[in-house]
This record gives sequence, C-alpha cells and structure tokens, in this order.
Amino acid sequence: MGINQGTIPGSINVKLRQLEAMRAVVASGTTTQAAELLGLTQPAVSRLITQLEDELCLNIFDRRHGRLRITPEGQHFYDVAQKVLASIDQITATARDIRTLQAGALRIIAMPALAYGLLPDTIAKFNAEYNQIKVSVVMGNRQDIEEGIEGAQYDLGIATLPNTQQSIDVEPLFAVNCVCIAPKGHPFEKLERVTAKDMSGMSFISLSAGTLFRYRIDELFGSLGIERKLVIEAPSTLLSCNLVARGVGVTIVHPFIATAYGDSVISRPFDPAIRLEYGLLFPSGHSRSLITKTFVETLRNDLINQYPDS
Repeated sequence: MGINQGTIPGSINVKLRQLEAMRAVVASGTTTQAAELLGLTQPAVSRLITQLEDELCLNIFDRRHGRLRITPEGQHFYDVAQKVLASIDQITATARDIRTLQAGALRIIAMPALAYGLLPDTIAKFNAEYNQIKVSVVMGNRQDIEEGIEGAQYDLGIATLPNTQQSIDVEPLFAVNCVCIAPKGHPFEKLERVTAKDMSGMSFISLSAGTLFRYRIDELFGSLGIERKLVIEAPSTLLSCNLVARGVGVTIVHPFIATAYGDSVISRPFDPAIRLEYGLLFPSGHSRSLITKTFVETLRNDLINQYPDS
C-alpha cells in the first residue's frame, strides 16, 4: 500500500506501516518474504514488528526455526487490525478510482436544444472511455440553469449567451449562425439559402414569447418590415422541429438541432445571419472536478471538429 504516515487514534501510537508489516508476515510466514511483498529490507520489517509489539506490550508472534507464527493474542489483535487495513485499502482504491476517472458523477443542466443537439455524441464518447462515471443531464430554461448553477446543484451548465450573473463563472463555448428548416418537399428545398424576404407570408412556427431567441427573430423581421404568418407558438425548438417535420410550417433554429433531425426536415442557411453564442456556466467560487474538466475538454474537441469556423 505504501502508506508511511498516520497513526491509529488512542493512547497507543501504532503506525499503519507496522500493521502492514504484520499483515505481510502473517501472509508469508517470514520477515524475508514479507520484506519482498512490501519492498523493504528484512531488518526494516523485523524492526516494524518489534516496534508494534513493544507499543502494544503484546507478543504477536512466536519465533521458531526462522518462522513467525501468530500467537492467540496476536490473532485476536490481527482480526481487528484487518478491518482497519481493509478500510485503508478501500480509501486508497477510492482515491485511485477518482484520480483515474473510474468513479464519480457529473451533473449537467442545459437548454433543451443544447442537451438534444450537442450533448449526445460527447456523452457517448465520454461514457465509452469512462463508463464508471455517472452522467446526469437535466433540461431547463435560462432561469432554471442560472438558479441551479448558482446553488451548485450542477457541475456544469450550457446555455446561450450573454449571461451576466455575478455568482456564475462563464466561459465562451462556440458560436454559429442559425438555419431555416422546412418540411420535405417544401419550395425552400430548391434554394441554396433562405432569406427573410422568402418567408414573407409563410406559415411560421415561433418560440414562446419572452425568450431571447424569439425576441431576436421578431426584432429582425420587424426591422425589415416583413410579416410572417405565426401559426404556432412552441415552448422549445425541439417541438418546433417536430412540427416542421409534420408539415405545419417553417422556422429558424440552431444548426445542430437541424442536423439532429436528419432527413426528416430540410435545412438551409438563413440571411441575414442570426448568430448565436453559447457558453459554459460554472458555480462561482467552486473548484471544478477532474471529471468536469475532462468532459468539457471532450465537448470542446467535438465542437471544433463539427464547427471548425465557429
């Protein structure tokens, strides 16, 4: 185990290394073989055993013909000491597992579109390498994410920017332009890109009022004097995409959501560009775990490969 420091609490001063030496001698029968197990010299093991017996005022071993046989009193002490050593072994193993990402948990909260469109590939890759890590994902709106991160209920949040909460640490993640999606067979399928003017009078699926994304889209069309036919208000871009796939209308979404829906919708670049920035949110003043750092690095690498120009 290689533990050189620490003592057993109480009126005696028993070192953990002494208990390790006792265990090795019981297992091997000689101080020479015990020394090999512990990576020590034979005199060092003999000295640890002698120190332990002196500290306990107890004969743990009978020394006969070069071998050490445990005494009845020593056996009783050893039975108790084994429990201590087993606990130390477990502590050491747990620390090793945490250090090598073989144990632990990661709690993520993200906007629905980001959870659906960005996280699955990264989580799958992370799980393939660190399958002992429990990853929990919760979807929420901006307020849910801010409150959850502020309260340190989650290790990591993912949301659109900006975010100006003082109690949240924000790191830019990436930025991309929105795309227009339409049902299969829609006239937009013949276009290389869709303009705002192309959407004049078009049945449009909009996000619910009060969201930043809805505000930006409405502001754009309002400034251009272009009227759309607002047929549906949906609480998320996920529902918007489902409705588009069913032929209800067209909409503007994050590009990775369009990619996630594959061939069920058509996707085209949109002009004028609506650029969205995304960020990572962390509880301010809290250390980030190795698990969190490793997951973030994996996510960033995935996004660089998918969106090299972001």
